Amino acid sequence: MIAKGLHFPNVTLVGIISADTSLYLPDFRSNERTFQLISQVAGRAGRSRKKGVVFVQSYLPEQPAIKFALQDNFEGFIKEELKHRKSCNLPPLWRLASIILKDMNFEKLEEACNNTKALIDMIIKRQNLQAVVRGPMPAVISRIQRFHRMQIIVQAPQASILQELFTDFRNSGAVKPVVQTAIDIDPVNLL
Repeated sequence: MIAKGLHFPNVTLVGIISADTSLYLPDFRSNERTFQLISQVAGRAGRSRKKGVVFVQSYLPEQPAIKFALQDNFEGFIKEELKHRKSCNLPPLWRLASIILKDMNFEKLEEACNNTKALIDMIIKRQNLQAVVRGPMPAVISRIQRFHRMQIIVQAPQASILQELFTDFRNSGAVKPVVQTAIDIDPVNLL
């Protein structure tokens, strides 16, 4: 409730338990979200005339997102995070596309994923595009209701490459066997 940004004038003590929990999410923005959450919650203590104290519990106190949030050092965090993202070809330096495929029948889904990846690889080779394809792999949330979910991630240095790739992909027709497919260009998260 405190993290939502509501103003409680008499809050003088804030404790953040297991501040590093969100770092374990398999998403390229987990550091960013951890930094934001710690900074936002810590900013709630002592907003009025009374001084505030913040306690942070962490198994990884030297992890950059936690360390820089505790120092209230946004510039330091951004500099460190951009180094990490550059080494892994992640946004904002590269562009991402996430392809989520789902079906009730896992074998059918697996075959469709392999065929989708083969088609993407063929388009990349034929068009001589600079792109990296990861997967297919189980989605982070691998099952919702009765649907199995798998994911393919495509990384490219420019949006025009993804545009060319997915225009050709769309024009290639349906991948067999047909399963539900969602393509998210520049996804907000990979969950």
